[in-house]
Amino acid sequence: MWTLIAALLGAALLLAVLFALRGGSAKRGSTVLLVGPSGGGKTAMFLQMRDARDIPTHMSMAPNEDAFALKGAGAPAAPVHVVDCPGAPQLQSQMLAKLAKAGVVVCVLDASDPLVHAKQAASVLYEIFTSDAMRRLRVPVLVACNKSDSAKAMRAVQLRGLVEKEIDRIQHSRSSMQDLSDKTHGSRISAEGVPFTFKEAPSDEVELADCCAKKPGLEPIASFISKHLRLA
Repeated sequence: MWTLIAALLGAALLLAVLFALRGGSAKRGSTVLLVGPSGGGKTAMFLQMRDARDIPTHMSMAPNEDAFALKGAGAPAAPVHVVDCPGAPQLQSQMLAKLAKAGVVVCVLDASDPLVHAKQAASVLYEIFTSDAMRRLRVPVLVACNKSDSAKAMRAVQLRGLVEKEIDRIQHSRSSMQDLSDKTHGSRISAEGVPFTFKEAPSDEVELADCCAKKPGLEPIASFISKHLRLA
């Protein structure tokens, strides 16, 4: 009898430890973070989500944020706190500081300029995936492949491999150059010798979706947000 009880208690303790190590015990926030390279369409998406119209935008050096009900078919009625983070590399610290309150991350890139934007988006995603907050909270990530209406646009299914290869290149480079005295976070996402794929990311889900931020029809974005924030 006592042997059975001890075995059950040991199993429960092991599951609790594994759950904590995976990050499941940490509570995520409810903010939607729009991140990605400058010129990708983050602010256009922010305005389309809030106002359901195309408004001229310009590069910002400060976050745009507001709480509103998402517009569009299938969008949840509950208001959502959305933060549009500046894309300038020197301002990435602002983005990383907000990860602790994130419930969903949407990385917006310009699919009509895939070679440049896949590389820049990969750099942003690498910083997110190697952050302490992400490893603890495992925030879901959607890579929004913007400007999909352009004849030059690369589809999400193709961009997946391009961004994965670029993140793998970055982690290999950072791993080779890592200063052993730097204890802030590890430079690798996947195990040594294992090429990076989004399955290796410290996130409960990473998806890619085609979209056009300047036009109505952001259902894939609204659906992903609703799913992970459990909005009705």
